[in-house]
Amino acid sequence: MTKKITIFQQNDTHGCLDAHDEFYWQGNDPVLKRAGGLARISKYVKDVKKQHKNVLFFDGGDLFHGTLPLVKSQGEALIPILKEMELDGFVPGNWDFAYGKKQLKKLVGKLPCLTLACNVFEDDTQEPFVTPSKIYEMAGMNVGVIGLTYGHEKETMPESFTEGLSFTLGVEEVSGIVEAIQDKVDLIIVVSHLGLPLDVKLASIVKGIDVILSGHSHDRVISPIDVEGTLVVQAGSNAAFLGRLDLTVEGGCITHYDYKLIDIHEHMQEDPHVADLVQAALEPFSKEINEIAGVTNTLLHRMSLEQAPMDKLITDAYLHSSDCHIAFSHGWRYGPPMAAGPLSIFDLYSIIPTNPNLFTVEMEGQALRKVLENNLEMVFSADPFKQKGGYILRSSGLSMTYKPYNPKGYRIQTLHVGGKELDDHATYKVAGGGGQVLKESEKDKSYFVHQAIDVICSFLKEKGPFELRGSNQIISV
Repeated sequence: MTKKITIFQQNDTHGCLDAHDEFYWQGNDPVLKRAGGLARISKYVKDVKKQHKNVLFFDGGDLFHGTLPLVKSQGEALIPILKEMELDGFVPGNWDFAYGKKQLKKLVGKLPCLTLACNVFEDDTQEPFVTPSKIYEMAGMNVGVIGLTYGHEKETMPESFTEGLSFTLGVEEVSGIVEAIQDKVDLIIVVSHLGLPLDVKLASIVKGIDVILSGHSHDRVISPIDVEGTLVVQAGSNAAFLGRLDLTVEGGCITHYDYKLIDIHEHMQEDPHVADLVQAALEPFSKEINEIAGVTNTLLHRMSLEQAPMDKLITDAYLHSSDCHIAFSHGWRYGPPMAAGPLSIFDLYSIIPTNPNLFTVEMEGQALRKVLENNLEMVFSADPFKQKGGYILRSSGLSMTYKPYNPKGYRIQTLHVGGKELDDHATYKVAGGGGQVLKESEKDKSYFVHQAIDVICSFLKEKGPFELRGSNQIISV
């Protein structure tokens, strides 16, 4: 018997509620186009659900964090919107744990859909934190869906995110669930926030998965990656894309598929009720939206692996505000791009929504070298399961050449601080913000009352328009 199903995926929306400038490559040049918006996604999915019986819509995580309305409300501002979007399931991402397990539990308790994750557990009972999997009973078919959250949460995120919880990469859990349900369902889907390289490896290890809806790495997958019969897809980020996978299933096997990465452009129709709710969520922040913090003459984005203008603004501001040799900021992926021109306070919260307190710390040159080598391993490890997500550690005051595919600990070729070769035995003063940067030196950090956004505002006022000058300081060779 032939069965058909349509699966929709959004992932890594990071609080981008409405249309915004989105980054695209046009040849070798970056261009910005207006795109995105939860109201447009809602309208598209609802229209398809009216036309077809078997439709499932999943969110792959990093839903409750990323812009001012979400951070200030600890995710609550999004709940009225999500209640109208006809989601069928949600898998938490690494940033969804930002407010602690109690608040995340409160948020998912208000969702109109099930929250799924098989690889996060309560420390005291070792029971699953949320529901590991669910069998969806559709018209003429059963679909097994397994949730998989980010497995490296404790290693890469601040301690407060994971208090009372433990995480695994989920291979054993997924394998066990697949074995338990494969005779009961026509299709098995994993909704994952591991990241694309890890999900591809998972598909090669665990047999019996039909589809992996990947998240976390913000990849715009144009055509499904076929891993020995498992289709792996991912739908970009910032609510600017929607993944649509139409499947024909016969005898428990996918016999045909059609996939589209849908560009949520500004000319698409909106769900009017969701559009009103989005505006209601934004309205309390009209002051921050209209208050200009400064000007950038450079397009700000995070769409490059080694160095990005958005992070250079942060690290240049950190360095300007402190008597330090080097400034670091985490290699984040979130945050929509921003055109050259005025920057509002609201924009700055989209650039660095955590608004961390600044710190300084003294480190020996050899310790700095080790930090940078470890970071390169997290980005380029030959074993996808050892890749921790994120880009290369962002910096000012430092220049480095490296070979990305050299073995662990041997990638750095040259390393200079302030134009001089790094001295392994010298002491350097380093500036940064928050607990996610230089986690291994947390006990040695000296924190200040100054927060990142205030420091960036002061930098923009004192130095004038921000402009990225010169060539990259971080170069693969």
